[in-house]
Amino acid sequence: MRRAFALLALCLAPAAAAAAVTVVCPIDGKEFGYEPAPATPIRGRYLDMKPVAAYPTPWPLPQCPGNGFVVYKQGGFSAEELARLAPFVASDRYRAMLGTDTNYYLAATLRRKAGDPAYDVAWTLAEATWQADGDPARYKRYAEEALATFNSLPEGRALPRRQNVLREMMSGELERRLGLFEAAEKRFRRVRDEAEFATSQLQQVIDLQLRLIRRRDTGSHRIPP
Repeated sequence: MRRAFALLALCLAPAAAAAAVTVVCPIDGKEFGYEPAPATPIRGRYLDMKPVAAYPTPWPLPQCPGNGFVVYKQGGFSAEELARLAPFVASDRYRAMLGTDTNYYLAATLRRKAGDPAYDVAWTLAEATWQADGDPARYKRYAEEALATFNSLPEGRALPRRQNVLREMMSGELERRLGLFEAAEKRFRRVRDEAEFATSQLQQVIDLQLRLIRRRDTGSHRIPP
């Protein structure tokens, strides 16, 4: 009983605020304040890998207040990247996106424009779907783009093991969420018998996905503990 109350107290406790930091906008060189994600551990994940936490996930990335550039990575940007990104950030297309698209979708678009690896673009698009979960039309658009980008990646050993596993699991989840049940079932039945997916946790997730597919369930579900 004490353990149950302790767990409940943990779940209800407010997230510990992280200290604000100063970020320099790579485009215009201006400084602005940014509050990182609270220093509170996540309490699990959904099947699309969205974290379960006491604060909104994904936590927004730093975004320059003047031009709307999303600082999607740490460690700085190369001169070549900025040469590609600066004109795009100043374009009418990007200005229009600022009023309609989420923080992570902007980041994914910038990654693509900068020539980042397709896997990084796909993962950032998946994070964008987490932000659009309450907006069916926007979710569908982001999920379709994420799925297409994941599917554009090479298969099997052409990718590192972790990336290949995530590519398959995320693609199957996106297919199910989009109602592409035949494609999702075919994918999960195929990977279920592959050595890379032999761990008990992955097998448990695949079994859950196949049950959801049989029920024609397009909802969001948590990964079993």
